[in-house]
Amino acid sequence: MAATNLLSGPSLAKQRPDLTLPWAQRLHGWRYLSMVLLLALGYRTLVVLVFKLPLSPDLPAYPFWPPIAYAQLVVVLLGLRFWPAVTLGSLLNTVWSDGQSLWPEGLFAAANNTAQVFLGVWLLSRFRFDRQLSRLRDVRLLIVLGAMVPSAVSATVGVVNCCLVDAVSLVHLGSIWFNWWIGNVTSILIFFPVALLLPACWQQIQARQRLWEGGAWAVLLAGLAWYVFVAPDRYVVAHYLLMYLPFPLAIWGAIRLGRAGAGVAISLTTSLACWGFIMGCGPFLHFSVTRGENATMVSPEQAILALQAYLCILIGVTLALAAGVTEQDAIKADLADEKEKSEQLLLNILPQPIAQRLKQDQKATIADQFAEVTVLFADIVDFTKLSAELPPRDLVVLLNDIFSAFDDLADHYGLEKIKTIGDAYMVVGGLPDRRDDHALAIVAMAQAMRSVLQEVSQQYGRTFQMRIGINTGPVVAGVIGTKKFIYDLWGDTVNIASRMESAGLANEIQITAATHQALQGCYDVESRQVQVKGKGWMTTYLLRQSRLAATR
Repeated sequence: MAATNLLSGPSLAKQRPDLTLPWAQRLHGWRYLSMVLLLALGYRTLVVLVFKLPLSPDLPAYPFWPPIAYAQLVVVLLGLRFWPAVTLGSLLNTVWSDGQSLWPEGLFAAANNTAQVFLGVWLLSRFRFDRQLSRLRDVRLLIVLGAMVPSAVSATVGVVNCCLVDAVSLVHLGSIWFNWWIGNVTSILIFFPVALLLPACWQQIQARQRLWEGGAWAVLLAGLAWYVFVAPDRYVVAHYLLMYLPFPLAIWGAIRLGRAGAGVAISLTTSLACWGFIMGCGPFLHFSVTRGENATMVSPEQAILALQAYLCILIGVTLALAAGVTEQDAIKADLADEKEKSEQLLLNILPQPIAQRLKQDQKATIADQFAEVTVLFADIVDFTKLSAELPPRDLVVLLNDIFSAFDDLADHYGLEKIKTIGDAYMVVGGLPDRRDDHALAIVAMAQAMRSVLQEVSQQYGRTFQMRIGINTGPVVAGVIGTKKFIYDLWGDTVNIASRMESAGLANEIQITAATHQALQGCYDVESRQVQVKGKGWMTTYLLRQSRLAATR
């Protein structure tokens, strides 16, 4: 349980990420066997190339072992079913190497290498490792489960084998185990980030993001790393240790350029540090000499350990910073998306100017007087009968189709939807932004609403009709309450508009005298007398043809 908590990030995806490359999953039969053989030959070739590196005679061994990193990286990218390539590669290396026997040393080495690779890849897959290294959690998984744990198992098995085959002093077992372990850990940490972060570098180059800045930084880092680790006359200029001088540039690259910067920093620094060390240059050889009072002791193993510790620290810090920056950028992007969604939801409830005022002061009282606006009420005829005939879900779907189309019309004509109540729809023109043609815009929308209802009738195969009432006059608009608030209207203008709808006729648009006057004779109308509750008899008008359309 403790290990799970250590390796778990703040959020754990339910879907396990696929580590393997898509094309590798499609290899079967002779193609699969050919790929296994090719990878095994690659393992052997890499061993040959490593031994061709000019190792300084003062050093007992190379500070890293690329073949084990190659083997584990291949299985991570291609899948666990390619583990036979590791076994075959180890066996081929034994057979084609002088002075090595296939039994039992060769078989044991192949089994140990395969077990390390299989365990490391299985653990990474089991704990949902993402090879993009875009989260701190993935960096921890790579270091702990991809490098430290399988290397510890391999070192333990290897030491046991040494005890069985060779006469090894118990005093040296701990040193042998640690050298074996940190050598494998260093190899994995050097090659894994470089290979896994190459796509991030390529994406940044394709996107042309900070190319000049990144190029100048890479040149500066390469020059500094060469001077610190490779330059033969460095001690003439500066005889003190400078191996941590590239750290600020590596950190800057990880923070500024993210994962791409981390990959470049790791590849440049580790390659130059290892090359200088193999050639017998650099600051780490200083650790191989221990001066006492009576004698000077030379221990090349200490120099190797110093280099390996340095590289592990550099890689761990760089990867962690890059992953942290990437995570922060992802969090910022998610927050921006959520903020945009919240803004959109708020704007679906309130007009934008009102929403801005509430965001500036949540306790502010929103109440505005408008001298003249035009209010529209629309209601579906015989909705009660319709609701009894249709299942509840079908009824809601129908209303949603109709009112969504009305919402689009409101946006098209620049009007403000206020609310829906059951099957009633309310919209207003002339607020919150004042406009002179509010009556014309409302009437245009009313006519478009009738057209929409005809289309819906054809779609559903039954006739739907509406009553529409319109009135023009002063209103008070504002927001009340603190929960589930809406932008609403109050005043006699609103009441009369509602009465125009309820006292109207099916499939007709009924307007008041105030609205008729605001239209300024742009429409033909039919006058009628209507008794309105609380107002008595009123002269109203049924809208007919537009005179502008008739003139055209």
